[in-house]
Amino acid sequence: MNKKRISIIAFLLSTLLLVCACSLFEKGIPAATEHPVIENTATESPTIGNIVTEVPTIESPVVADESTPACSSQLETMLKDDTDPAGADSLPEADKEYTLVTYQVSGDEISSPKYATGVPAEFVKYQKDVESQKKMWKFFTDVIPADQRKMVSEFIIFSDGYSNSIGAVDQADKPDTWTLEMDIVDSQNFGTLSTTIIHEFGHMLTLNDSQISNVDQSSCTNYMSMDGCSNSDSYINAFYNTFWADIHDEWSSTVHTKDGEVDEDQVSKFYDKYSDQFVTDYAPTGPEEDIAESWMYFVFSPKPAGDTIAEQKILFFYDYPELVQLRQKILGGLCQYTQK
Repeated sequence: MNKKRISIIAFLLSTLLLVCACSLFEKGIPAATEHPVIENTATESPTIGNIVTEVPTIESPVVADESTPACSSQLETMLKDDTDPAGADSLPEADKEYTLVTYQVSGDEISSPKYATGVPAEFVKYQKDVESQKKMWKFFTDVIPADQRKMVSEFIIFSDGYSNSIGAVDQADKPDTWTLEMDIVDSQNFGTLSTTIIHEFGHMLTLNDSQISNVDQSSCTNYMSMDGCSNSDSYINAFYNTFWADIHDEWSSTVHTKDGEVDEDQVSKFYDKYSDQFVTDYAPTGPEEDIAESWMYFVFSPKPAGDTIAEQKILFFYDYPELVQLRQKILGGLCQYTQK
């Protein structure tokens, strides 16, 4: 189960979300905020290509969030920097994804690198760039608390060229563990790296073995996710019952195809029909992507009033004190990078 994101999407989200959060916190007054316009959103299977639609405007006042970190101004500055990396014109492109290196994970450490063979010449220098690979891993360990990343057993460095997919998670061969996959070419932008890590971690948070059981579909009485039967008290089961139960049949009959994929054109149409219910036009890809996108907004945006279903999906996470605390720790981890 892979979830990948286009780098430009992560940057746009991080920039606009934290601009709003920072301005509210620093000025201390309510303000209207607007969700960003999303372009070129993608996942490995299926690929959502070239969707350009308006995300619903949140017109109601939002509530300044007391948990917004003191480093918000510095974070805003860093996340607004959309400068292309040095030599962007010469960065490699590819029509497929190449795994470069696979590390084993033990606590905060990565080790035992396994180097892929048959890597195109233009990616060899990235395969050998151990310093950058370790920096990417350190970013993950600095931002995601240790008790929340015990489930990660492998760290995979890949690339499909510049300005394409940047990250993924997948269930690993080792039981009850996951792989974290990052594109070394696209991970040079702080905003892109930040929001991608949070989105992908959202999948691990909501689809790990404490949330999902290996139960046959015929005996599953809760939401049957792509990874198994959700537990009664799981985040995704509650999210599904609250926000998807009344639209899932329609989604399944139009967006979800018989071969288990989704129709990208139908995703766009579904979003157009229910645009006030989703934080981005990528979220209607399915409940799993919707909760990960909403989680990302929860982490980076101020607390909304809840006047739309999209806002209510952000507020959903505030019902869980452990997730509010986790949000504060994540933002605290990001603050470290404002001092560097």
